[in-house]
Amino acid sequence: MKKIILFTLALCWGASFQAIAKKPESLWRNLLKENANCVTWVSVTVKLEISAGGRSLPPQEQKLEALGTIIAKDGLTVLSLNTVDPTANILSRLRSPGASVNVNYTEVMLLMQDGTEVPAKLLLKDSDLDLAYVLPIKERKDEYKDAVFSKVPNSVEGNTPLILDEVVSIGKLRQTLYRQSTLRRGWVNAVIEKPRKYFVIENTGPGTPVFDRSGKWLGVVVYKMISGRPSEIVTLPASDVLEIAEQVRTRLK
Repeated sequence: MKKIILFTLALCWGASFQAIAKKPESLWRNLLKENANCVTWVSVTVKLEISAGGRSLPPQEQKLEALGTIIAKDGLTVLSLNTVDPTANILSRLRSPGASVNVNYTEVMLLMQDGTEVPAKLLLKDSDLDLAYVLPIKERKDEYKDAVFSKVPNSVEGNTPLILDEVVSIGKLRQTLYRQSTLRRGWVNAVIEKPRKYFVIENTGPGTPVFDRSGKWLGVVVYKMISGRPSEIVTLPASDVLEIAEQVRTRLK
């Protein structure tokens, strides 16, 4: 009888150890250690020209900061457009059918972890998918000659999470907390297949990359756009982000 009890306990302990071994915390911590800087703060200065009710308001200037994900070794970075374009927010406050907002980007900077400010340019705004792509300016390389861009780890073709899968996203705190890197644990609530694939994931922030339990890159967090305005937070698959990036590069050639 004693042997049976000991054997049963051994099986239980073995199962417990296997469960602990399968937990992704160690893998995710290592992911953060090696890839924390694939996420960067991006600073933009915008000049706003607003018209409403048949009148043009005096030009305004705003400085905004948002998180972006570096997706290539040359520093190409993708962001949630709404975090660096106040158009939708302004129009929702004006509530005027004929209102218009013109946004001119007078300065774009990638804010590296070591304090280096990398001058960049806005390459593309996709208001339907809530995407903005920015790229360091090669002609001003002397201003950031020592900067090293840590791109996001490679994704897996066709990598689709399942509902209730655990995931994690890498982020950074604001300057008041020294831009410390963070991990945010979440889970998949839904996978939307049509008309476009999105992952609905809890506890994520716009512009940040999301990874699965194996540390594979799943996508970037954006807003689902409805009639030109942001609604729900969703994750756009990495394959879509990279496909649009390739289209951007083709236009530059």
